[in-house]
Amino acid sequence: MNDKPEILVIASDPETRKALSSILQTEGLKSVQASQLSEGRALLASQPVGMVFCERHLADGTYLDLLPAAQTKGGNVPVVVTSRLADWDEYLEALRHGAVDLIASPFKRSDVSSALEQARREKSADGPGAADTKLRVVTA
Repeated sequence: MNDKPEILVIASDPETRKALSSILQTEGLKSVQASQLSEGRALLASQPVGMVFCERHLADGTYLDLLPAAQTKGGNVPVVVTSRLADWDEYLEALRHGAVDLIASPFKRSDVSSALEQARREKSADGPGAADTKLRVVTA
């Protein structure tokens, strides 16, 4: 069994979840998916999660509602916000509230790779135990 944490993908649209999970798989990472914020929170609380990609707006809340849980879970789980708009103001807002990055959807593999690298850098800066940030995933 793979003991590396999974990447949690929270997005309302099944095609969006599938596209992002597919890119993560090409990066060698395994993902677990949620269609609602409440489902994502439950997964975050119940299993090892190394990183979260969360859609900016969901039917039952926003990424802002998820950040406190991610920031208190076992060494601060990095959150990348995804948005169809993804303008400069949204980017700054996401960073100001504690996200590690904001990327536009539809996703480009290079943007996802960049967000993964940013999360790894931030995670390794968290201190002892954070050095093993090579998140491996194989899709669910």
